[in-house]
Amino acid sequence: MSDSQEELRIDREIHREGEPSSDPFVAAVRATRMPMLITDPNLPDNPIVFANDAFLRLTQYTRDEVMGQNCRLLQGTGTNQEDVAKVRDAIARRVSIEIELLNYRKDGTSFWNRVLISPVFQGTELTYFFASQFDVTPEREKISRLSYDHDSLEFEIERRIADLTRSEDRLRFVLEAGKLGSWTLDLSDNRFVASAICKETFGRRIGDAFNYNDMRESIWPEDRRRWRETVEDCVRNRSDLHIEHRIKTPAGEMRWIEVRGQTSYADDGTPLSVAGVLLDITARKKAEEHRTLLVRELNHRVKNTLATVQSIFSQTLRSATSLEEAQEVVFGRMQALASTHDVLTGEAWTSVNVEDVVKGALAPFRSGNGERLRFGGPTIRLAPRAATSLSLAIHELATNAVKYGALSNDKGYVVFNWDRNPLGNFWMKWEEHDGPAVEQPSSRGFGSRMIEQVLKAEFGGTSTVDYAQKGLIFRLETDADTAMAQEGA
Repeated sequence: MSDSQEELRIDREIHREGEPSSDPFVAAVRATRMPMLITDPNLPDNPIVFANDAFLRLTQYTRDEVMGQNCRLLQGTGTNQEDVAKVRDAIARRVSIEIELLNYRKDGTSFWNRVLISPVFQGTELTYFFASQFDVTPEREKISRLSYDHDSLEFEIERRIADLTRSEDRLRFVLEAGKLGSWTLDLSDNRFVASAICKETFGRRIGDAFNYNDMRESIWPEDRRRWRETVEDCVRNRSDLHIEHRIKTPAGEMRWIEVRGQTSYADDGTPLSVAGVLLDITARKKAEEHRTLLVRELNHRVKNTLATVQSIFSQTLRSATSLEEAQEVVFGRMQALASTHDVLTGEAWTSVNVEDVVKGALAPFRSGNGERLRFGGPTIRLAPRAATSLSLAIHELATNAVKYGALSNDKGYVVFNWDRNPLGNFWMKWEEHDGPAVEQPSSRGFGSRMIEQVLKAEFGGTSTVDYAQKGLIFRLETDADTAMAQEGA
């Protein structure tokens, strides 16, 4: 008999429900205590076309109640629909599947059903789906009891280590409050365990993987050798680990960290692990660098200021006719220098507005002459050296105006303006009006030389002093922005 004829014979035997069979396979399927059923995918809704007595005993249904029904009649409110979807997918793809489902008997009681579904082909044609089933509820209940016992044991363990946990919590609080990241390096396999703060310090997210190689590659290339030698020395000499080095985050940011740790050893002296803490000290390092820069800048400024003061004293004493005159001139020039330093100090010696320099330089002359000293211009910021030179020059111009120019009588006045020309370069103009007739001096003193030469040297461009009959006019036009502060300064 051919295989096809045998399959047809079994088909007829299986469907001859309730009748004795001469085929031992069919008799075994009907008599076995393992619940079995067969469905026909060629009929609408893949109905049950065979169910043995074991299946009927398990589900409490009669044969008439299940024949022609889809297997979903065993499903209920507690059946996992994701598992059901897996079964449907296997049937659609005509492949086998083994799965445990929560099914329901006819009386509504539930049971855990381990189902093995396999397709049956005749040649290449799908003819049936064969499903064997097994009630695994007792096994599930046993597992549940074991789980309960396990949970009870875990509860006891947790209770016993509660004190240790509280201690760890206190330690964790201290670490988090101090922004300290903790880490452990297993020396046997280089397994590296890092805390959340440790990962964040290295620029990683809390959930990111972060192993020993990741940590080592994050160290700034120039610092890696020093870091490796420090760790090796710590392990070899049983000394505490302490090092400050740079790291590079995945975003390319450079950070400074301070690392401290200790090594644990076995009884025979074998080093086991290194554990420690680390702290992000980037802000501290930047503050140290800024402090060093400030000290250098302060030294430079003090040196320049002393040179300026020395020049003022030397030139004043050289040209003064008496000590009283020298004292008066030096005092005025020092006052102008001090006013500019006050303004620059308020701006952290970065840059200063022209108007603030002018106000400071003219402050000693404005008492009783407020309306006679007129000045104005847009906001333009000067570098510190340029501001100092401008202050001294304005002081000299005002001093000369009081002694010989527009401010020496009752009706004269001064107009001082500044701006940028169409090319964007700085210019300023001091113009005196209604003062006595002006005559060009036969010789030039330190003040006059400073007005022309120092400003020209500091600002660049051209400067001119016009001893016009109606009043002195001083002009400065720059051809570059060398004296201007950088944008944002």
